[in-house]
Amino acid sequence: MANQDPQPEVYTTSHQFAGAATSGTSNVISIFTNQANNEEVRIYGIACRVFDSATGTASTTFNDFAVSIQVGANNIPSNSFDISWLANNINNGGSILMFPSPVLVLFQQPLSVTVTTNSAITGVASTANDRTVVIDLIGELAIQKAPPGYRGV
Repeated sequence: MANQDPQPEVYTTSHQFAGAATSGTSNVISIFTNQANNEEVRIYGIACRVFDSATGTASTTFNDFAVSIQVGANNIPSNSFDISWLANNINNGGSILMFPSPVLVLFQQPLSVTVTTNSAITGVASTANDRTVVIDLIGELAIQKAPPGYRGV
């Protein structure tokens, strides 16, 4: 429930990939927005970071991942998109992608994030080569506004 209108929100997911994961490996995480029936969530942008799981530090190797956002039964946008340039450009200030229009999540619509490897993760299957992809959805929780002239039922 919103304490202010609109209320800034960041929804974070953490996706684990084992060392030597093959291309096409996916990890799906659902997000619970905890919104009331008269509220909506608007997502304006996405940020991502890739960490070496063993050290917890930013990955220094090239990482090739794609992400898709599902609202209800639909992918928004309709196809997954490459986040490699976003994850690998974190030191150059390019770590946030703003959407041209917000992604709207209404009451009781499931929201989930899928991260997929576009190429195999290099190295042997060991903890030292595991990757953690952290996705932040940047948005707000707001009370739905009635259209002008609406008098209710």
